[in-house]
Amino acid sequence: MLDISKKLALLGVLMISVVMSGCQSTPPKDAKPNVTFIDTQKFDSDLTASLESIKKPVEVTFFNPVSPNEIPPRMEKWLSLVEKSGGKINISTPANEPTPKNPALIFGLFSGLWNAIKMYRTETAGKSMEDAVKGRDANITLARNPQGNLFIQKIVFDERNLK
Repeated sequence: MLDISKKLALLGVLMISVVMSGCQSTPPKDAKPNVTFIDTQKFDSDLTASLESIKKPVEVTFFNPVSPNEIPPRMEKWLSLVEKSGGKINISTPANEPTPKNPALIFGLFSGLWNAIKMYRTETAGKSMEDAVKGRDANITLARNPQGNLFIQKIVFDERNLK
């Protein structure tokens, strides 16, 4: 039979292990690795929850094709937050198309990026969104539809490569 000090030590270890197992963080219910863009405040909260909770890439897709020239202001705000936090915006052109030597030239496609930066400066609720994208890059994948028009296939917020 165990003496009282061994029983207390065993009970203490058991209690600590139960408490520690309860401390494991689980992502919030809204955190998903794939978020579909809808121009609402809920999209912002869903993407924020996913970026804060999931360390793997978080992919944003669109219900309808979005032209690189007509990125919705809400999405432009997210892209400007990536840049403001020190991240990069990488653009992948469709397969079998030449890649420009200077990817910064493609940014001419994003007509409202400056407006998004100005809009960000006027918002106070943007802090948690900015925190969510810290340490992330945005990888934009472009594709062409059967008519030959360029559209954004997806945007992936990935952990920043700190090489």
